[in-house]
Amino acid sequence: MARPREFEPNEALNQAMMVFWRKGYEDTSMADLVEATGVSRYGFYNEFGDKHDLFLKCIDHYAQTSIEMILSPMEKPDASLADIRHYFNQLLRDATSGRPPMGCLIGNTAISSLEWDSAVSNRIQYHFGRMRAAFLNALQNAARQGQLNTTHDVEALADYLVGVANGYLACVRSMSPEAVERYLQIALEKLEKQA
Repeated sequence: MARPREFEPNEALNQAMMVFWRKGYEDTSMADLVEATGVSRYGFYNEFGDKHDLFLKCIDHYAQTSIEMILSPMEKPDASLADIRHYFNQLLRDATSGRPPMGCLIGNTAISSLEWDSAVSNRIQYHFGRMRAAFLNALQNAARQGQLNTTHDVEALADYLVGVANGYLACVRSMSPEAVERYLQIALEKLEKQA
């Protein structure tokens, strides 16, 4: 007879995601995951597979929750500059919230030593491609609506904004909240100058 499940899988996945987000893949042990979630090793292996399988599930969960929430407004058919401003203002609020800076799980993973892992690398590439497409969608709409200077290359501006977002991920872990705020404000001012 099968043993009854002693935990709620989505809650355990969310708790495991937070551990990976705080500590990174390399510095997270199965003991850390067991302690944070209260799920036994057997329960983890039975439900999620090994640590690597669990990490991939956590990245997917993060993309379906946190990333969906922050990128989806820029993916709407009527997205424009206001949605890009909102995206960066959310980053700014996170940087100045007083909470310990965590950055982005996927962004942090992109600068870790996991680049050799094709399953992780594919997820990272997908994420940054989605981010660029979201910026580009909002910029193209803004240009059509007359919110941007029509001579500006929206493709290049989308690349610039992805770079700013990636830069934020490094800055938030190594600079003061005030410095991060100045960094993002300059990026927003550059965006405003394109209008």
